[in-house]
Amino acid sequence: MPTIEQIRAARALIGWSQGELADQAGLSQTGIARIENGANQPNSTTIDKIISAFEKKGIIFILGGVQKVQDTLIIFEGKDSLRKLQDDVYHTLQKNKGEVLLLGIDEISPDEKEDYDYTLMHIDRLKNAGIKERILVKEGKNTFIAPKSWYRAIPNKYFSPYTVFIYDTKIALTLRHPHNKVLLLDNNFFADSIKCFFNMLWDQGKIIN
Repeated sequence: MPTIEQIRAARALIGWSQGELADQAGLSQTGIARIENGANQPNSTTIDKIISAFEKKGIIFILGGVQKVQDTLIIFEGKDSLRKLQDDVYHTLQKNKGEVLLLGIDEISPDEKEDYDYTLMHIDRLKNAGIKERILVKEGKNTFIAPKSWYRAIPNKYFSPYTVFIYDTKIALTLRHPHNKVLLLDNNFFADSIKCFFNMLWDQGKIIN
């Protein structure tokens, strides 16, 4: 369990006020203040919420202090690289029931049987876990393997040949055939910036009926 001093130090490290920590942890500012001044002994659920809020910003509690985790770059290679990414999406979002943002997606063809079948399974497990996707596709697209409510269409000029996944604190660039490679960066600041760009496009996108 982090100490009062560690919670204060963690806030200072990322420049959060008590109110900002409360918002991110789903608690009240008064509650955070009472914890930090020693007036209230938090239960394990409250502590877990505080720890989780800091972890999303790359802050971990260590013996006697706090530490900012360095950025992580992971590379998945090979024919199963997309499936490895889908597994990371699912396991990362299982706890917080967040969402996945996809830009530049090119739907997998049934001819790519392994990836196609795995993607259908992946969509089902996301839905069952309360996780949804928001997917930006090219105008004129008329084949979808996820629920249509997950999609919006934008002009072709905003697309590259590669799909970008944004989820939690992570950004993944998928380089499919012939590369079969995924570059996965875990950096909350970059992820937050790309989410803002995605939301701008999403707000301008056309709902698919």
